[in-house]
Amino acid sequence: MSNYEFNVEELFTEKFEKLALKVEQLTDEISKMKNKLDKNYKVNRTFGLKSLRNSEALDFAKDVMGIGSPTKSYLLSIRAITEEWKGRKNDVLLTIRQQEKETHLDLKALGIRIPINDIKNISMLSKEILSLLYVSCDLHGLAINEILRDIITEINENGYKMVQEIKQKMVF
Repeated sequence: MSNYEFNVEELFTEKFEKLALKVEQLTDEISKMKNKLDKNYKVNRTFGLKSLRNSEALDFAKDVMGIGSPTKSYLLSIRAITEEWKGRKNDVLLTIRQQEKETHLDLKALGIRIPINDIKNISMLSKEILSLLYVSCDLHGLAINEILRDIITEINENGYKMVQEIKQKMVF
């Protein structure tokens, strides 16, 4: 092998190695950009947020705060939703919302729709929640009967207003 051929081969090998390194760096940068776009898409997706925007808060149903994190808070909401979905409208929407603590901007939402006239499922849900209340009171030594009496009295006093609000927010 002549000296000239050796220099060409060495030069070609050196250029090829530099090109391969550049391709690897570009691949890494593209991968990082793709991950960043995927993260942005996840924050901006609208599955639960769209339902949340199409629903209305109910005045008699206050948000319940969950355990949050240093930057996010979680709320359980009971809302009214009138948009038709899978042949149904006028549903109760139970949502869990993830919000940014400082701005209270909804980041994510997950909702469960229950038809307002589905007495069986609503009564089952009520029973489970009352069971949790019973357990909580029993563990803390509180009298459950007084709390239940207060709840039923408040519902009876405000029942007409609740029905009127649902009739106003939903189209029957």
